Amino acid sequence: MKPHVLIGLSVTVGLVIMAQPTPIQASPAVARDQPSLSSANEAETYNDRGVELAEQGKIKQAIAAFNQAIKIHPNFENAHNNLGLALGSQNKFLEATAAFKRALQINPKNFETYNNLGIALGSQGKFPEAVAAFNQAIQINPSDPTSRQNFRVTFWSQGKLPEAVAFLQKAKQLYSVQNNNEGVNHVEEILQEIKAR
Repeated sequence: MKPHVLIGLSVTVGLVIMAQPTPIQASPAVARDQPSLSSANEAETYNDRGVELAEQGKIKQAIAAFNQAIKIHPNFENAHNNLGLALGSQNKFLEATAAFKRALQINPKNFETYNNLGIALGSQGKFPEAVAAFNQAIQINPSDPTSRQNFRVTFWSQGKLPEAVAFLQKAKQLYSVQNNNEGVNHVEEILQEIKAR
């Protein structure tokens, strides 16, 4: 089973998040609720279809497909995360928050989902909760620059530019260590934009 990437949740300052959900995995607490192989395959088919529809810009149909996958397999982390991304792309941040929180109940170690949750919360102006979500993402994966870059959005939205710059500098450093020139360049553009203000 391969993971799918759904690009979609963007915030008002232009940052686009790519969540990379993990394949279907039952946590020990929900293992008894593991679907049959045929049900899991059917749920994955709906999830895959939802991803395709979202990539085609058919978000309402994608949401319906993700909901169908969840109906078949309520503990399908990917479907909950993808549902949250699709809802977020429609500015339905309250519903997206609920979907991300459900995905985190299934897999509390997915830092990408914490990033998505942080953006959904920040988009609602719930900055302390967004900070907590980004902090959790950083604790799970301290070497991921995305969490630090997303932190910038929270601080920027609150007018805390020095804090935003500090997190961007750390994100730039982490991108550099990973030889991710695109990430380094993107952060540098944001830093230049902040300096121009």
